[in-house]
Parts: sequence; C-alpha cells; structure tokens
Amino acid sequence: MTLRPFDGYNRRTVPATDPELTAVGPGTPAGEYLRRFWQPVAFARELTDAPLRVRILGEDLVVFRDRSGRVGVLHLHCAHRGASLEFGIPLERGIRCCYHGWVYDVDGRCLETPGEPPGSRLRERIGQGAYPTHEFTGLIFAYLGPPERRPAFPMYDSFEVPDHRLMPAARFVLPCNWLQVKDNSMDPVHTAFLHALSSGYQFTEAFGVVPELDWVTTDSGMVYIATRRVGELVWVRICDFMPPNVHQFTREIEEATAAKRASRPVIIRWAVPNDD
Repeated sequence: MTLRPFDGYNRRTVPATDPELTAVGPGTPAGEYLRRFWQPVAFARELTDAPLRVRILGEDLVVFRDRSGRVGVLHLHCAHRGASLEFGIPLERGIRCCYHGWVYDVDGRCLETPGEPPGSRLRERIGQGAYPTHEFTGLIFAYLGPPERRPAFPMYDSFEVPDHRLMPAARFVLPCNWLQVKDNSMDPVHTAFLHALSSGYQFTEAFGVVPELDWVTTDSGMVYIATRRVGELVWVRICDFMPPNVHQFTREIEEATAAKRASRPVIIRWAVPNDD
C-alpha cells in the first residue's frame, strides 16, 4: 500500500481476533491449554455461608465450602432440573440444591435424591460436574482439565521466601481478552511512557528513563531485563513470566538513588479468562 497523508478512509479495517489464542471455552486450543494448569478461581475469604458463583474459561461454576471445611467447585446448574447451585445450602458433606433438595459431594457424586421412591438407586447414576481444588495462601485453585492429566500444584521459589509470607490481594476485571493483558506483563517500555512520561510519574521519576531491553528464556518461562542509567548508577529490573498466564514483578517504588541488592518479586499475578 502506498503511504499517503490523511489516509483514514483506506485504513478502516479492524483486525480480527485470533480465535486460536483468544477463544477459551471448552474444546478451543487456548481453552484446552489453559485447562492443563491450576487456575485461581476465588479468594478463600469469599467462601462464607453462601455459595459463590463464578465464570472461568467460559464455564459457569459455583464455589463453596461445606461445613466440614472442604471446598467444592461444581458446574453451576443442578444435574436434576438445572436450578442454580449458587442458591444451594452447604451441608456437613456437600451442597444441597434449593429446588428439590438433591445433595452433591465436592467430587460431584450425588448423595441424596429426596422425592424418589424408597429404595431408589437413581443417585448412583447421577453426577454433577466437579473439579479438583487446592487451597493455598488464601486462594482457591481449581484444575479444569482432563482428570488423568492433572499436574501437581506448582511451588515456585517465590512462594517460599524466608521471613516473608504471601497474602492474597485483589481481583479486577479488564474488558479485553486474556492475551492482551498478559502481553502487557512482558512489555517494560510501557512503564516509562504510560506510568511516567505520558501521564505523570505514577511510581517514581526513575521509571521515566526508557530502558535498554533484553528478554531471556528460563526453565520456567522467560524474563525481561530492563536496564536504566540513573545518574551514576545502573538500575536493573527483572520480571518473570511463567506460562501460560502467570507473571511476577519487583517493587515499583524505586528511586534508584543508592546502590542496593535487587528486589525479589513482590507481586504474583494470574490473568485468568472469565471468557473470550
């Protein structure tokens, strides 16, 4: 195409999304890839007496803690008549549907079918979709992939730092696909402009220096290395990305005015798609 001034009329085509990377429902390439990993689906603090409705990877689910302390992640709609289990009642074992009282264990097995004739064995043939869970440092994780391929829960070295403890922070929803925000995690140039030169110094003036950049693959993913000359000092900032959707980064409030040891990661973030 010949480059011409004031050429908006000829440049109105909006690029299509790439479904291979952005569609995350069951059976999609990215969706099946993400389902091979443990994903955080709720904060432990959110599990009160009432079940919690969530949407993860295009699936509507309910997260609850039964009265014995076990956590369940089930398909939202009851296998009996489709009532929403977000209105269910957590029991000592499992959850009772509000509509007809059917009870499901955290593994999806049907424990009770009130209203069936005495001696009915219907519950032996009924199951509710359920996913394995793992509770860790205030987060509830679920594995949504094939049961026979369930991996061990990953323990990164940043999860166990002497004299430090992990604390759950916050959830926020961004109106974009998961790859758009995850791409941002390995983009150190935007820190100099978006968080400094363009909008004023949201962190420190040291961030206004555009860094020299390197990207390096590691055993667990990749890192970026952003190197800045700040006066007589050299500030090196390294952030990690662990596929498919985890990154961790060091502290942002850095004046870079004195020599010091590099900061360990202080924030670990998952970009978990609600849907496409």
